[in-house]
Amino acid sequence: MRFLQFSLYAIILASTALVTSCKDDIDFAGDHVETPVLFGLLDKNDSLHYVKLTRTFGGSNNSIDVALIADSSYFQNAEIVVEEWASLPPNNVFTKVRSWILKDTVLTNKVAGAFYSPNQKVYYFQTQAYNALNQPAIGDQNPLVALKDEATYKIIANINGGQIVVNGETKLVTGMSIASPSSNGNYSFVKTVNGVKEYNGASLKCNNGNAQVIDARIQFFFNEYYGSTPVEKSFTWKVGEYNGDAVQGTTSNFSANGETFYQLVSQNCTNDPTITKRQMTSIRLIMTGGSEDLNKYILVNQPSSSLAQNKPTFTNLTRTDGGPVIGLFSSRMTTKQDKAVFNPSLPNQRAMDYLSTKELCSGPITGLLLFCSSNPVDINNSESWACQ
Repeated sequence: MRFLQFSLYAIILASTALVTSCKDDIDFAGDHVETPVLFGLLDKNDSLHYVKLTRTFGGSNNSIDVALIADSSYFQNAEIVVEEWASLPPNNVFTKVRSWILKDTVLTNKVAGAFYSPNQKVYYFQTQAYNALNQPAIGDQNPLVALKDEATYKIIANINGGQIVVNGETKLVTGMSIASPSSNGNYSFVKTVNGVKEYNGASLKCNNGNAQVIDARIQFFFNEYYGSTPVEKSFTWKVGEYNGDAVQGTTSNFSANGETFYQLVSQNCTNDPTITKRQMTSIRLIMTGGSEDLNKYILVNQPSSSLAQNKPTFTNLTRTDGGPVIGLFSSRMTTKQDKAVFNPSLPNQRAMDYLSTKELCSGPITGLLLFCSSNPVDINNSESWACQ
């Protein structure tokens, strides 16, 4: 359920804070207006597309106790449909091309907290992931082909037999790509200036396409060995985020601070004296771009800096009966770049350059953590920090 990973990932939790508001007189047992809370992000690079639908609850019962009961947050029945609309030739008539009736499933990844966990019910539909070399025509009606750049996507949530009907629509985030590092480039977390070593900011660049918020993250993968048995470890580092009108159609530049990188490596190593060595395996760069509506939703749900704590609300969802609704139906695009520790056929092409690899294995921050380099060049050169 990757849409919950974005900073972009836990923002649906913030929307629950909008359920309450300040009054001079508080009627705890007053009339309760049932309010749907719907959240979904389409990503053309995904093959599974998820929507979360819950409801607010009220009444005289203890809310802390009720929040721990999953059924209290779900509607008795709901049918969710996503439709694809596009202007079709030859007359460019705006027409419904495809539709999906979403299925429900239970995921087990809900983090423990004030609400029920770890199980959560979500709704989903499936397509192929986007493939630039095999992008379907806009009129293709095959429900399994990828989402289409030119289309508009509409959602209709029919709740409790039509008692509540929620509508929303979105265009896709498109045109994003990673500009740096290049496919043959590497990460440089250390450099020398006049013969003196210092930490470097590795350059990360993203072509933003039509996104209005860009999130940059690095995943670092390594193995911890117990004798000859490796155990895979990893951590994710949020390098930065840009948002606003200036982002769209431009390039976002991030700097991944080298000292911060090595500190994060150290913090994410297991404190176990029986570990015999560690080896880096790969680095993954993840650039995620969000739509204009998603950018607005994130900004509105940030903590208030006002003493009065007055906050606006934002949703692009509506109800046919004019009643309240919370949440968002929008889009994002996730693009990734994976770099193995080295290419066996081109060992000089490293995920991290020579100085950065040496720093990982013998530098002051991570040098005592038993990292060694499996690069054939380092082994052949009998580097003191090469794997034996």
